[in-house]
Amino acid sequence: MDISFLPDSRRTWITWLLALGILLTAVTLFLELAEDVWLNEGFTWDPALMLAIHHFSRPWLDQLFWLVTETGGALIMLPVVGTAVWFWWQNQQKVTWLILASFGGTFALNSLLKLLFARPRPNVFPPLMVATSYSFPSGHTMSAVAVYGLLSFLLWQRRRYGWSILVGLWVPLVALSRVYLGVHYPSDVLASLALGTIWLVIVWFTKTGRVDQSGRSQ
Repeated sequence: MDISFLPDSRRTWITWLLALGILLTAVTLFLELAEDVWLNEGFTWDPALMLAIHHFSRPWLDQLFWLVTETGGALIMLPVVGTAVWFWWQNQQKVTWLILASFGGTFALNSLLKLLFARPRPNVFPPLMVATSYSFPSGHTMSAVAVYGLLSFLLWQRRRYGWSILVGLWVPLVALSRVYLGVHYPSDVLASLALGTIWLVIVWFTKTGRVDQSGRSQ
């Protein structure tokens, strides 16, 4: 939603209210899911949804989702480093540090929470790739929110709406790939989408204040 035509004060209030609503929704969702995982209560819909998605498995889809999932794994360093260097070269160091903080913070948070919850990987069907760490939350999904979600924000701010939507849609695609490949429960990726959103909102508003279209803080 483009609210740039509104007066600055009203636009600021609307932005903060939207952010607060998103933040509260994400916090509620994550806490609900995390509580059940912590108490080992499980979710009856987890295996059912995994099997429903696995039903569509095809060799070409296996390859496609393997590539998609890698863009939330090792390949995510390409947009992280590439955009960080580009913004630094454009003398927009604040945006560079924003990108690095968003990715680095979510990586550290995910590593800590995996050890804390220690949820085993799903065993609903033979996974289509090897994953040896704990299952909750999904690091690939959180990284996708932190990086592609942030880039979507930056593109939208610069009125590159089409590109912003395309980059933003990559986030749920990465999340879906983790379930399709059998390495995460749907509850893992849903909680990770919520937690990644929480982190992204916090980083956006605490690290940048307000960033204008040139990328410099106001």
